[in-house]
Amino acid sequence: MFYNKLKKNSINILKQTEKEHNDIAQRGNTAALQLYEIRKSSVKAIKRVEEYINSLANSPKEFKKEVAEVTMSISEFNEAVKLEEQNKSDNIKGASAAAAGTVIGGAIVGLGPTAAMAVATTFGTASTGREIAALYGSAKKNAAWAWLGGGSKAAGGGGKAAGQALLALAGPIGWGIAGLALVGGGAFASHKNKKVAEEAEKLTKAVNNKIAILKPKLAELEQIKEKTRLLKNTLDLAKFNLFPTDYLLFSNEQKIEIATLINNTKSIGVLINKRII
Repeated sequence: MFYNKLKKNSINILKQTEKEHNDIAQRGNTAALQLYEIRKSSVKAIKRVEEYINSLANSPKEFKKEVAEVTMSISEFNEAVKLEEQNKSDNIKGASAAAAGTVIGGAIVGLGPTAAMAVATTFGTASTGREIAALYGSAKKNAAWAWLGGGSKAAGGGGKAAGQALLALAGPIGWGIAGLALVGGGAFASHKNKKVAEEAEKLTKAVNNKIAILKPKLAELEQIKEKTRLLKNTLDLAKFNLFPTDYLLFSNEQKIEIATLINNTKSIGVLINKRII
């Protein structure tokens, strides 16, 4: 009787911990997608700034050089966006769990090209773009399966190894991609009450450790997202369209404004490349 009550309490605590973990992970996935869309919008804003600087007569050479360097620095992110668009245009859809051959791979596929790329460009190393591009090249026209990891190699997919490659790039958020399902499925059905309680407590501790890692990363993600959003808004060129078309005719105040625009462009370039490890 005692162990039966202990079992129930332990499983209930595990369920609550599991739910907390999955909620945090889902918020992370959602925030990563939001950040990805802000970053794509920011890239377009940077392009407009570059076009404006290049069209401005007698603008200082360092202005053109600095903006060109920003454009070059975000080339990996741009390659990731191109890959996402290619996969969307090919109408590649998620495979079934059976076709995926792995729960993790199937879950990644289920995210869809945009969400999966959002995760891959937010978490991991700064070379994420190059690594995904390498997978893309090796998979040729079936590129999506390589970086999403769904489908068998025989079916033209990247197979389990490719799914694990993306998961490795994704870092801790990978725990949230597949989600946790520790309690369901009758996992404890064949065990005695005491054994179930011990196993549930062990799993609860493990999940709590993951939560402790995820929480600060989610906070960092939200901070990056907000900073990027605010900086992107500073790249609005509406007021600059009212400035002279020749830099030599700028007032001191206008020169300060354009210098600030350049600095903000450089700052947002850094944020676009920032990864959460």
